[in-house]
Amino acid sequence: MERLDGEATAIVRPYLVECEREEEHAARQRLRRLSLVMAADFGIDLDTRDVHAMGMAW
Repeated sequence: MERLDGEATAIVRPYLVECEREEEHAARQRLRRLSLVMAADFGIDLDTRDVHAMGMAW
């Protein structure tokens, strides 16, 4: 099935454009998750949050 490009076609309904954006977001999210899993396989911690940190007063 051929996909319609919502940005290039003026008569495309807005939900088609939103659907394309959601698909692109989902693809980026899958790539991000895959990168984290691959890094974890090699023992690399990419998470910068400190779980045990208390609120700091500067």
